[in-house]
Amino acid sequence: MIRAVGIDVVDLDRFEKTVARWGDRFIHKILTPHEIACCHHKASAISSMAVRFAAKEAFIKCLSEDEYQYFRWQQIEILNADTGKPYIDLKGTLKNHFAAYSIMTTLTHSRHTAVAVVIIQ
Repeated sequence: MIRAVGIDVVDLDRFEKTVARWGDRFIHKILTPHEIACCHHKASAISSMAVRFAAKEAFIKCLSEDEYQYFRWQQIEILNADTGKPYIDLKGTLKNHFAAYSIMTTLTHSRHTAVAVVIIQ
């Protein structure tokens, strides 16, 4: 049974301006070192970073107010399987809290936007 669905859309121009303004400080706040390394190996690092940010925002939208207290940017990683399929890897208190749930995500981006959907069941 589906427990929650979250979706987020990120404007790539706006995201790129935010990165330009705050630089590594912003990127290191929202992405893990492993995510950053993965993004730098993609054709468009900005698009890859933005879509991971969108996935984390979509995940936040799945949380209840009580569960939000467990959220930390570094405790959620958006990774890709060898097939390229994205998946969410939770760490710390988030991993413990959501151990009984299946979490799925899908990501896409165009030249202008990045979109992510998260489903928790």
